[in-house]
Amino acid sequence: MMKKSLLPLLACCIVFFAACKKNVLDEVQPVQATFQLSFDANTKDLGLAFTNTEITLTNKMDGTINKAKADKDGKVVFGSIAPGNYSAVASLTVKAADYSSITGSYTAQDIVFNGSLEASVTSTSGNLAITLKSGTLGNWVIKQVYYGGSSASNGAVFRDQFIEVFNNSNEVLYADSLYIALVYGKNTRVSSVDVTQSIYQSNGQLNWASAIGMNSSKPNEDFIYLKSILMIPGTGKQYPVQPGNSIIIAQNAQNHKGAYTGTDGKTITVKNPELTIDLSKADFETYYGDVPGINQLASDSDNPIVPNVKVLMTDDRDMILNSNGYEAIAIFKIDDAAKLAAFPSPETKAVSSATIYYKQLPNNLVIDAVDIANTTASSRAAKRIPDALDAGFTFTLGGSYSSQSVIRKTSTTAGGRRILKDTNNSTADFDYLTIADATKTVFK
Repeated sequence: MMKKSLLPLLACCIVFFAACKKNVLDEVQPVQATFQLSFDANTKDLGLAFTNTEITLTNKMDGTINKAKADKDGKVVFGSIAPGNYSAVASLTVKAADYSSITGSYTAQDIVFNGSLEASVTSTSGNLAITLKSGTLGNWVIKQVYYGGSSASNGAVFRDQFIEVFNNSNEVLYADSLYIALVYGKNTRVSSVDVTQSIYQSNGQLNWASAIGMNSSKPNEDFIYLKSILMIPGTGKQYPVQPGNSIIIAQNAQNHKGAYTGTDGKTITVKNPELTIDLSKADFETYYGDVPGINQLASDSDNPIVPNVKVLMTDDRDMILNSNGYEAIAIFKIDDAAKLAAFPSPETKAVSSATIYYKQLPNNLVIDAVDIANTTASSRAAKRIPDALDAGFTFTLGGSYSSQSVIRKTSTTAGGRRILKDTNNSTADFDYLTIADATKTVFK
């Protein structure tokens, strides 16, 4: 009797689960995604064509990448993709001769337009809008960033991190008074951010319009916000850098393959020298031992042979780059960085004596900027660099403590001099090295 009474219930369960399975299958059917491009207000009337604009569409859950090009009307169609959350980056390069001919405004350099969008793609998404903005291409570019560090058990952990800056011009540049900055932003992965709160933008990044005392009309679009500022010393022409050459700014200018003495008198060494690098010949190092109010790390030992950068602002005990890729770096020049406006984080609800302020840097002062992301797509935080400076992002395949670095690709060679790719889109401009290299001789 019991068995007979269970049969109808079992039959209902089978029908129910079959229906659920059908619904799940219906939900994951491929959909079409359509993007509509436009030029920003400063460019829309110049007569430039959308043709050859390419959108790179990255699935934020599994990292799947799709690419498609625009038609003459600026429409880009992805015919069959899985529904989900995507990061879209649009990029267009207009040759200098074409730009000069079309606009009547002469330029010696190719002009690059970029735009991006974080979007949820479903069968009802409709046209997704992306605005293309032109960016400034600088003579200085960030060539290499070694942010991941080496093995925590057998390598140097984060002690061997460095930044390489390259002279991408055809003339001698002087590194004197060049600023290197770490950009502040929300480090939480996008899916964990409550974007319904006014302190966040729709993409999951901080909404600086909500910062206490903010007086800028476009604080998210026209500025970046700095948590650390370093400056190359010099008298003005003390540190020349030849065309096609670069400088290394090391966290610690030591030979990390060997042993050195920390500020606490203890010996610092590694188990596997092959995992790390020699930074004893770096051009500059960051030394925090003479920075007021900073309790420097024991590993921050001063190399007297290597000049120290000036530490003008910091939120840490050394130049520690986020090994998980929650980082962005900018280089710029200005007469006096101390005069930049500063604001508390939008997450700050009330100002006190302990409140941290972040310097507000206008985009038009930025020479180059690079947005770095977590290796795993589902763990990425929102970009902290506006599209006009960097429409994409870069990362190493190995992730944190892998000994890998990101490195800018070569665009061409002219007269034996390498010219590095600089489209203000790090997704297209960068590759990675399986072992970071501080010799300044390695290129991609």
